Amino acid sequence: MAIVGCSDIDNKPDFEDWQKQNLSNSKVTFEPRLDSIVVKSDLLKIDTIYRSMRGPYSAFTLVDLSDIKDKVIWLTGYQCKVFNARNNQQILDDYLCHNNLNYGEPESYPWDIKTLGSEKRIFTLTSGQTSITLPKGTGIPIYTPNNLAFFSQALNHNTLPINIDTYQEITIFFYRNNCVPKEIKALYPQTPFVTTQIGGPAGGFNVPNDDLYSPTLICGIDSSSSCHISYPPNAKYNPYVDDYGRTYTGHWNLSNNNEVWTTNITNMLNLTKNSVVVAAGSHMHPYAERLELWDLSENQKIHELGASNYPNRIGLSAIEYTNELEIYLEKNHQYALRSYYNCCDSTTVHTGMANMCLYIQE
Repeated sequence: MAIVGCSDIDNKPDFEDWQKQNLSNSKVTFEPRLDSIVVKSDLLKIDTIYRSMRGPYSAFTLVDLSDIKDKVIWLTGYQCKVFNARNNQQILDDYLCHNNLNYGEPESYPWDIKTLGSEKRIFTLTSGQTSITLPKGTGIPIYTPNNLAFFSQALNHNTLPINIDTYQEITIFFYRNNCVPKEIKALYPQTPFVTTQIGGPAGGFNVPNDDLYSPTLICGIDSSSSCHISYPPNAKYNPYVDDYGRTYTGHWNLSNNNEVWTTNITNMLNLTKNSVVVAAGSHMHPYAERLELWDLSENQKIHELGASNYPNRIGLSAIEYTNELEIYLEKNHQYALRSYYNCCDSTTVHTGMANMCLYIQE
Protein backbone atom coordinates (compact mmCIF):
# COMPACT_ATOMS: atom_id res chain seq x y z
CA MET A 1 0.00 0.00 0.00
CA ALA A 2 1.48 3.30 -1.05
CA ILE A 3 0.96 5.58 1.94
CA VAL A 4 1.34 3.44 5.06
CA GLY A 5 4.65 2.16 6.33
CA CYS A 6 3.48 -0.97 8.15
CA SER A 7 4.62 -4.17 6.49
CA ASP A 8 1.50 -6.13 7.43
CA ILE A 9 -0.68 -3.56 5.67
CA ASP A 10 1.68 -3.43 2.69
CA ASN A 11 1.10 -7.16 2.24
CA LYS A 12 -2.66 -6.99 2.04
CA PRO A 13 -4.13 -8.65 -1.05
CA ASP A 14 -5.73 -6.71 -3.87
CA PHE A 15 -9.51 -6.79 -3.80
CA GLU A 16 -9.74 -9.31 -6.62
CA ASP A 17 -7.49 -11.77 -4.77
CA TRP A 18 -9.40 -11.25 -1.53
CA GLN A 19 -12.67 -11.70 -3.42
CA LYS A 20 -11.55 -15.06 -4.83
CA GLN A 21 -10.57 -16.27 -1.37
CA ASN A 22 -13.57 -14.97 0.55
CA LEU A 23 -16.50 -14.46 -1.82
CA SER A 24 -15.96 -17.13 -4.45
CA ASN A 25 -18.49 -19.42 -2.78
CA SER A 26 -21.03 -16.64 -2.26
CA LYS A 27 -24.07 -17.28 -4.38
CA VAL A 28 -26.20 -14.58 -5.92
CA THR A 29 -29.52 -15.73 -4.52
CA PHE A 30 -31.73 -12.92 -5.80
CA GLU A 31 -32.24 -10.98 -8.98
CA PRO A 32 -30.07 -7.83 -9.13
CA ARG A 33 -31.72 -5.17 -7.01
CA LEU A 34 -30.42 -1.69 -6.33
CA ASP A 35 -30.73 -0.54 -2.71
CA SER A 36 -30.14 2.87 -1.18
CA ILE A 37 -29.29 4.53 2.13
CA VAL A 38 -30.36 8.09 3.00
CA VAL A 39 -28.53 10.06 5.72
CA LYS A 40 -28.78 13.71 6.81
CA SER A 41 -25.88 15.90 7.92
CA ASP A 42 -25.80 18.09 11.00
CA LEU A 43 -27.35 21.56 10.68
CA LEU A 44 -25.22 24.12 8.85
CA LYS A 45 -26.23 27.74 9.57
CA ILE A 46 -25.77 30.22 6.72
CA ASP A 47 -25.93 33.79 8.03
CA THR A 48 -23.55 35.70 5.76
CA ILE A 49 -21.45 35.36 2.62
CA TYR A 50 -19.28 32.25 2.75
CA ARG A 51 -16.78 31.80 -0.06
CA SER A 52 -15.46 28.40 -1.08
CA MET A 53 -14.12 26.44 1.93
CA ARG A 54 -15.16 29.21 4.36
CA GLY A 55 -18.65 28.05 5.29
CA PRO A 56 -19.84 26.11 8.33
CA TYR A 57 -19.14 22.41 8.11
CA SER A 58 -19.78 19.04 9.68
CA ALA A 59 -16.55 17.08 9.69
CA PHE A 60 -17.97 13.61 10.32
CA THR A 61 -21.38 12.02 9.79
CA LEU A 62 -21.53 8.26 10.21
CA VAL A 63 -23.19 6.07 7.61
CA ASP A 64 -24.10 3.02 9.67
CA LEU A 65 -23.98 -0.23 7.68
CA SER A 66 -24.57 -2.56 10.64
CA ASP A 67 -28.05 -3.58 9.46
CA ILE A 68 -26.60 -4.98 6.24
CA LYS A 69 -25.82 -8.68 6.64
CA ASP A 70 -23.66 -8.97 3.53
CA LYS A 71 -19.96 -8.61 4.23
CA VAL A 72 -19.53 -6.60 1.01
CA ILE A 73 -21.73 -4.12 -0.81
CA TRP A 74 -21.07 -2.48 -4.18
CA LEU A 75 -21.50 1.29 -4.45
CA THR A 76 -22.92 2.42 -7.78
CA GLY A 77 -23.87 6.05 -7.19
CA TYR A 78 -24.07 9.01 -4.85
CA GLN A 79 -26.37 12.01 -4.57
CA CYS A 80 -26.53 15.12 -2.38
CA LYS A 81 -29.37 17.61 -1.89
CA VAL A 82 -29.49 20.74 0.28
CA PHE A 83 -32.54 21.53 2.43
CA ASN A 84 -33.87 24.43 4.47
CA ALA A 85 -34.20 22.90 7.94
CA ARG A 86 -37.13 25.14 8.91
CA ASN A 87 -39.54 23.67 6.35
CA ASN A 88 -37.54 20.70 4.96
CA GLN A 89 -37.80 22.16 1.47
CA GLN A 90 -35.00 21.54 -1.00
CA ILE A 91 -33.01 24.66 -1.91
CA LEU A 92 -30.45 25.51 -4.58
CA ASP A 93 -27.13 23.72 -4.70
CA ASP A 94 -25.61 27.23 -4.61
CA TYR A 95 -25.46 26.53 -0.86
CA LEU A 96 -23.42 23.32 -1.31
CA CYS A 97 -19.68 23.84 -1.04
CA HIS A 98 -18.93 20.14 -1.10
CA ASN A 99 -19.85 16.76 0.29
CA ASN A 100 -17.25 13.98 0.50
CA LEU A 101 -18.02 10.32 1.11
CA ASN A 102 -15.06 8.47 2.67
CA TYR A 103 -14.14 4.91 3.56
CA GLY A 104 -14.62 4.07 7.23
CA GLU A 105 -11.53 2.78 9.06
CA PRO A 106 -9.65 2.08 5.82
CA GLU A 107 -6.57 0.91 7.69
CA SER A 108 -8.48 -2.15 8.94
CA TYR A 109 -9.88 -3.23 5.56
CA PRO A 110 -9.01 -6.84 4.70
CA TRP A 111 -7.84 -5.82 1.22
CA ASP A 112 -5.51 -3.09 -0.06
CA ILE A 113 -7.36 0.14 -0.79
CA LYS A 114 -5.43 1.73 -3.64
CA THR A 115 -6.97 5.15 -3.05
CA LEU A 116 -4.41 7.63 -1.71
CA GLY A 117 -4.96 10.26 0.98
CA SER A 118 -5.75 10.03 4.68
CA GLU A 119 -9.51 10.18 4.17
CA LYS A 120 -9.62 7.59 1.36
CA ARG A 121 -12.22 9.61 -0.51
CA ILE A 122 -14.81 7.74 -2.56
CA PHE A 123 -17.08 10.47 -3.98
CA THR A 124 -17.05 14.28 -4.00
CA LEU A 125 -20.15 16.29 -4.85
CA THR A 126 -20.25 20.05 -5.15
CA SER A 127 -22.25 22.95 -6.53
CA GLY A 128 -22.70 22.14 -10.20
CA GLN A 129 -22.32 18.37 -9.75
CA THR A 130 -24.73 16.91 -7.19
CA SER A 131 -24.93 13.29 -8.31
CA ILE A 132 -22.67 10.56 -9.66
CA THR A 133 -23.65 7.28 -11.30
CA LEU A 134 -20.93 4.75 -12.07
CA PRO A 135 -20.99 2.88 -15.38
CA LYS A 136 -23.46 0.01 -15.66
CA GLY A 137 -21.93 -3.28 -14.54
CA THR A 138 -19.39 -1.63 -12.21
CA GLY A 139 -19.23 -0.80 -8.52
CA ILE A 140 -16.90 0.12 -5.67
CA PRO A 141 -16.68 -2.72 -3.12
CA ILE A 142 -17.19 -1.68 0.50
CA TYR A 143 -16.48 -3.78 3.59
CA THR A 144 -19.65 -3.29 5.63
CA PRO A 145 -18.20 -3.93 9.14
CA ASN A 146 -16.26 -0.67 8.73
CA ASN A 147 -19.19 1.63 7.86
CA LEU A 148 -18.78 4.86 5.86
CA ALA A 149 -18.65 8.56 6.75
CA PHE A 150 -19.17 11.87 4.98
CA PHE A 151 -18.01 15.46 5.31
CA SER A 152 -20.36 18.35 4.47
CA GLN A 153 -19.80 22.09 4.10
CA ALA A 154 -22.09 24.99 3.24
CA LEU A 155 -21.53 27.79 0.74
CA ASN A 156 -23.06 31.19 -0.08
CA HIS A 157 -21.49 33.41 -2.70
CA ASN A 158 -24.43 35.68 -3.46
CA THR A 159 -27.36 35.96 -1.02
CA LEU A 160 -27.64 38.79 1.56
CA PRO A 161 -29.29 39.20 3.95
CA ILE A 162 -29.63 35.55 4.94
CA ASN A 163 -30.17 33.53 8.09
CA ILE A 164 -31.14 29.92 7.52
CA ASP A 165 -30.28 26.53 8.94
CA THR A 166 -29.52 24.03 6.23
CA TYR A 167 -28.63 20.36 6.05
CA GLN A 168 -27.33 18.09 3.36
CA GLU A 169 -29.11 14.84 2.58
CA ILE A 170 -27.05 12.18 0.89
CA THR A 171 -28.27 9.04 -0.88
CA ILE A 172 -25.92 6.12 -1.46
CA PHE A 173 -26.95 3.64 -4.14
CA PHE A 174 -25.57 0.11 -3.86
CA TYR A 175 -26.00 -3.61 -4.50
CA ARG A 176 -25.82 -6.13 -1.70
CA ASN A 177 -23.40 -8.88 -2.61
CA ASN A 178 -26.18 -11.48 -2.85
CA CYS A 179 -28.13 -9.25 -5.26
CA VAL A 180 -25.27 -8.03 -7.40
CA PRO A 181 -25.36 -8.34 -11.22
CA LYS A 182 -23.25 -11.15 -12.61
CA GLU A 183 -19.72 -10.24 -13.70
CA ILE A 184 -19.75 -6.88 -11.97
CA LYS A 185 -16.39 -5.13 -12.31
CA ALA A 186 -14.75 -3.69 -9.21
CA LEU A 187 -13.58 -0.08 -9.31
CA TYR A 188 -11.51 2.05 -6.97
CA PRO A 189 -11.43 5.87 -6.79
CA GLN A 190 -8.29 7.92 -7.21
CA THR A 191 -8.29 11.73 -7.01
CA PRO A 192 -5.17 13.49 -8.28
CA PHE A 193 -5.16 17.29 -8.04
CA VAL A 194 -3.40 20.42 -9.20
CA THR A 195 -0.87 21.99 -6.82
CA THR A 196 0.95 25.31 -6.79
CA GLN A 197 4.28 25.99 -5.10
CA ILE A 198 4.17 28.28 -2.07
CA GLY A 199 7.68 27.96 -0.63
CA GLY A 200 11.20 26.62 -1.01
CA PRO A 201 13.75 26.84 -3.82
CA ALA A 202 12.95 27.17 -7.49
CA GLY A 203 12.58 24.06 -9.58
CA GLY A 204 10.10 21.26 -10.11
CA PHE A 205 8.92 18.74 -7.54
CA ASN A 206 11.94 16.78 -6.20
CA VAL A 207 14.31 18.36 -8.73
CA PRO A 208 17.71 18.09 -6.98
CA ASN A 209 18.96 21.10 -5.08
CA ASP A 210 22.12 21.67 -3.03
CA ASP A 211 20.34 21.04 0.28
CA LEU A 212 18.17 18.16 1.38
CA TYR A 213 15.37 18.65 3.90
CA SER A 214 13.50 16.15 6.00
CA PRO A 215 9.95 15.81 4.64
CA THR A 216 7.33 17.23 7.00
CA LEU A 217 3.56 17.18 6.97
CA ILE A 218 2.37 20.63 5.93
CA CYS A 219 -1.21 19.84 5.04
CA GLY A 220 -2.16 22.32 7.75
CA ILE A 221 -1.63 25.10 5.24
CA ASP A 222 -5.17 24.22 4.22
CA SER A 223 -7.78 24.79 6.89
CA SER A 224 -9.37 21.82 8.61
CA SER A 225 -12.59 22.63 6.79
CA SER A 226 -11.08 22.60 3.32
CA CYS A 227 -11.79 20.09 0.60
CA HIS A 228 -8.12 19.25 0.07
CA ILE A 229 -6.87 15.67 0.21
CA SER A 230 -4.56 15.26 3.19
CA TYR A 231 -1.65 12.85 3.52
CA PRO A 232 -0.41 11.33 6.81
CA PRO A 233 3.05 12.07 8.27
CA ASN A 234 4.35 8.59 7.38
CA ALA A 235 3.27 8.79 3.74
CA LYS A 236 5.89 7.48 1.33
CA TYR A 237 4.80 10.21 -1.07
CA ASN A 238 3.41 13.61 -0.04
CA PRO A 239 2.43 16.04 -2.82
CA TYR A 240 2.56 18.98 -0.40
CA VAL A 241 6.31 18.82 0.23
CA ASP A 242 9.39 17.43 -1.52
CA ASP A 243 12.82 16.36 -0.30
CA TYR A 244 14.37 19.74 -1.15
CA GLY A 245 12.18 22.01 0.96
CA ARG A 246 9.63 22.99 -1.65
CA THR A 247 6.10 23.29 -0.28
CA TYR A 248 2.85 23.16 -2.20
CA THR A 249 -0.86 23.73 -1.74
CA GLY A 250 -3.96 22.34 -3.45
CA HIS A 251 -5.74 25.72 -3.13
CA TRP A 252 -4.56 29.09 -4.34
CA ASN A 253 -5.81 32.67 -4.70
CA LEU A 254 -7.01 33.43 -8.20
CA SER A 255 -5.60 36.32 -10.18
CA ASN A 256 -7.93 38.55 -12.18
CA ASN A 257 -7.11 37.10 -15.56
CA ASN A 258 -6.67 33.81 -17.35
CA GLU A 259 -4.40 31.42 -15.53
CA VAL A 260 -3.24 27.89 -16.29
CA TRP A 261 -1.62 25.52 -13.79
CA THR A 262 -0.02 22.18 -14.67
CA THR A 263 0.94 19.49 -12.14
CA ASN A 264 2.64 16.15 -12.69
CA ILE A 265 0.26 13.64 -11.03
CA THR A 266 2.10 10.40 -11.80
CA ASN A 267 2.75 9.64 -8.14
CA MET A 268 -0.81 10.59 -7.17
CA LEU A 269 -2.17 8.00 -9.58
CA ASN A 270 -0.15 5.32 -7.76
CA LEU A 271 -0.44 2.90 -10.67
CA THR A 272 0.80 -0.61 -9.92
CA LYS A 273 -0.13 -1.93 -13.37
CA ASN A 274 -1.59 -0.72 -16.65
CA SER A 275 -5.10 0.40 -15.79
CA VAL A 276 -8.40 1.57 -17.30
CA VAL A 277 -10.39 4.63 -16.22
CA VAL A 278 -14.12 4.16 -16.83
CA ALA A 279 -15.52 7.36 -15.25
CA ALA A 280 -14.26 10.81 -14.28
CA GLY A 281 -15.59 13.81 -12.41
CA SER A 282 -14.06 16.95 -11.00
CA HIS A 283 -14.17 19.36 -8.10
CA MET A 284 -13.45 22.95 -9.08
CA HIS A 285 -14.35 26.41 -7.76
CA PRO A 286 -16.16 29.32 -9.44
CA TYR A 287 -14.43 30.83 -12.46
CA ALA A 288 -13.04 27.43 -13.48
CA GLU A 289 -13.30 26.73 -17.19
CA ARG A 290 -11.94 23.22 -17.62
CA LEU A 291 -9.57 20.56 -16.32
CA GLU A 292 -7.46 18.40 -18.61
CA LEU A 293 -5.70 15.05 -18.14
CA TRP A 294 -2.47 14.71 -20.11
CA ASP A 295 -0.20 11.81 -20.98
CA LEU A 296 3.17 13.55 -20.75
CA SER A 297 5.01 10.59 -22.22
CA GLU A 298 2.98 10.93 -25.40
CA ASN A 299 2.49 14.73 -25.13
CA GLN A 300 -1.22 14.12 -25.63
CA LYS A 301 -4.39 15.34 -23.94
CA ILE A 302 -6.41 12.23 -23.11
CA HIS A 303 -9.45 13.69 -21.34
CA GLU A 304 -11.12 17.01 -20.56
CA LEU A 305 -13.85 18.02 -18.10
CA GLY A 306 -15.57 21.35 -18.61
CA ALA A 307 -17.18 23.74 -16.13
CA SER A 308 -19.92 26.33 -16.71
CA ASN A 309 -20.32 29.51 -14.66
CA TYR A 310 -23.56 31.38 -14.06
CA PRO A 311 -23.73 34.52 -16.22
CA ASN A 312 -25.39 36.69 -13.57
CA ARG A 313 -24.02 35.48 -10.25
CA ILE A 314 -20.96 33.80 -8.73
CA GLY A 315 -20.99 30.04 -8.93
CA LEU A 316 -20.70 26.98 -11.12
CA SER A 317 -23.90 25.93 -12.85
CA ALA A 318 -22.44 22.66 -14.09
CA ILE A 319 -19.28 20.55 -13.85
CA GLU A 320 -18.89 17.83 -16.44
CA TYR A 321 -18.98 14.18 -15.37
CA THR A 322 -18.40 11.31 -17.80
CA ASN A 323 -19.12 7.64 -17.10
CA GLU A 324 -18.67 5.95 -20.47
CA LEU A 325 -14.91 6.12 -20.68
CA GLU A 326 -12.15 3.72 -21.64
CA ILE A 327 -8.96 5.62 -20.89
CA TYR A 328 -5.87 3.42 -20.77
CA LEU A 329 -3.21 4.49 -18.26
CA GLU A 330 0.20 2.88 -18.64
CA LYS A 331 2.16 2.23 -15.47
CA ASN A 332 5.43 3.55 -16.90
CA HIS A 333 4.01 6.76 -18.39
CA GLN A 334 4.04 10.23 -16.84
CA TYR A 335 0.73 12.07 -16.39
CA ALA A 336 -0.36 15.62 -15.57
CA LEU A 337 -3.42 17.71 -14.81
CA ARG A 338 -3.84 21.16 -16.34
CA SER A 339 -6.44 23.56 -14.93
CA TYR A 340 -7.87 26.69 -16.55
CA TYR A 341 -9.41 29.57 -14.59
CA ASN A 342 -10.60 33.04 -15.62
CA CYS A 343 -11.63 35.14 -12.61
CA CYS A 344 -13.43 38.34 -13.57
CA ASP A 345 -14.26 39.53 -10.02
CA SER A 346 -11.71 42.14 -8.92
CA THR A 347 -13.60 43.09 -5.73
CA THR A 348 -13.17 39.82 -3.82
CA VAL A 349 -10.43 37.25 -3.41
CA HIS A 350 -11.50 33.87 -4.76
CA THR A 351 -9.69 30.56 -4.44
CA GLY A 352 -8.97 27.98 -7.08
CA MET A 353 -8.58 24.22 -6.91
CA ALA A 354 -8.84 21.37 -9.39
CA ASN A 355 -9.33 17.72 -8.47
CA MET A 356 -10.06 15.02 -11.04
CA CYS A 357 -11.95 12.11 -9.52
CA LEU A 358 -11.04 9.00 -11.51
CA TYR A 359 -12.79 5.63 -11.21
CA ILE A 360 -10.36 2.89 -12.20
CA GLN A 361 -10.84 -0.84 -12.73
CA GLU A 362 -9.24 -3.00 -10.05
